[in-house]
Amino acid sequence: MSKIVSKIVVKGILKNISPFLIGKGKGDLIDIEVLKDEKGKPFIPASSFVGALRHYMEEKYSIENKNTWDQFWGSYIQEQDSAIQSHFVVSDMYLKSEDVQGEIIDIRDGIKIDLKFGVAKEGAKYDYEIVNQNLEFDFNAEIVIREGFDREYFLRILKTLLYELEQGNVRIGAFTTKGFGKFILEGCNVYEFSFLEDEKRDRAKKYFSYLENGKLDSHDDLKINMNGIRTLPPKGNKDFEIDAVFFLKNSLLIGSSYVDVKEVEKFKSEPNKIHIRYNQKPVVPGSSLKGALRARAYKIVKTLLPESGPEGTELIEALINNIFGYVTEKSETEDRDEKKTKCRGRISVEECILEGVEEANQTRIKIDRFTGGTITGALFVSRPVWHKDEKLNIRIKVKDPEEWEIGLLLLVLKDIWCEDLPFGGDKAIGRGILKGHKAQLKYQDKLYKLSQVDNGKIKIEGNKEDLEYYVKKFLEKIGV
Repeated sequence: MSKIVSKIVVKGILKNISPFLIGKGKGDLIDIEVLKDEKGKPFIPASSFVGALRHYMEEKYSIENKNTWDQFWGSYIQEQDSAIQSHFVVSDMYLKSEDVQGEIIDIRDGIKIDLKFGVAKEGAKYDYEIVNQNLEFDFNAEIVIREGFDREYFLRILKTLLYELEQGNVRIGAFTTKGFGKFILEGCNVYEFSFLEDEKRDRAKKYFSYLENGKLDSHDDLKINMNGIRTLPPKGNKDFEIDAVFFLKNSLLIGSSYVDVKEVEKFKSEPNKIHIRYNQKPVVPGSSLKGALRARAYKIVKTLLPESGPEGTELIEALINNIFGYVTEKSETEDRDEKKTKCRGRISVEECILEGVEEANQTRIKIDRFTGGTITGALFVSRPVWHKDEKLNIRIKVKDPEEWEIGLLLLVLKDIWCEDLPFGGDKAIGRGILKGHKAQLKYQDKLYKLSQVDNGKIKIEGNKEDLEYYVKKFLEKIGV
């Protein structure tokens, strides 16, 4: 192997701007526990980070120099039983400060909905830990440059991945299609230590000093100016994006099994069901949004599909699974050791923090349908969030969609906008209904804007015929 010419050192702070989950498997009390260090603090393993980063880069950018690309990331050719060592070395990322205010880890619970009946499946409840947002992790990486390597292309790869990290485009961990795992890179600096040229031998000494104390604050002369370096050529953005703003018509209740003691003291009593919270604020989880979108897409296809019976059901599931992903369910007669088949969905939904809503307890009773009186002991209290000055922002992205898939999502968006698709629980008493306010749709180089006007109509900026065309492609897909 050729000798080392220089080493490039990258330092910065990785900050999660959304909850994230890098799990270690099933725990004693929780179905999915967060991976923690020896001090019980969450950390980001380099293997998860680099794997997600490489996958994202290969999907979004064209590789002009395959050999140098493999030298940067490493590769293994199974047919030839040969490997190339990675020259991009990243350290595990630990909390920058152990003195963090507030709770670091929270617990969420989820359920699986039966798409046919619209209710929770029996025994399909699960819970998992999440790491709360706005935590800072030390980011340290090194790039080894050897004789004969294309240093310029290495720097182009580095410039591109740093740009994507600074923009918060790379997702890490589990549940990334449900709004988790969004990080941004801040305060990043790039240094280079040269080991060959005689006039730069002092840099080698500085490198040994850096290895001893890990500090580079006083070495501004070693910084690389990344401004003049070109990024890699992108493959082109073919994603379909929806960024829509809604109001609550009345109230919303997405239940949580975990009650904060401080919240109980605030409201003087512990309700039977409360709206889920994140960092002491009501939140609409991406999992709830995505589940409702999937259920409504299933209903639309099932309603319009002319075929019926088992073949029709299989076709519906295939169409929906193609967008939302799936996990196969094993029957009781199958081998327990057999692994479930999984397919990652191409649709992702962001979480939404609800600002400006009002929280208040509501007491309800159960009525005896025969006597018309109340049933003894059937008094219960819930705490939904109520309409006030809120704006509920729903962000949806579909990767590389077909035209018919865009048409299906437009029909789902129409149902939400027209107050026909409720979210959360207690739908039967009118909760969870949204009112459309404005939306922005992007596809390739096309932009469409929707807004609700006073006369009850929708104002559309952009080519309306395009939107009608996508819906027609969907109807053609299912044979209508």
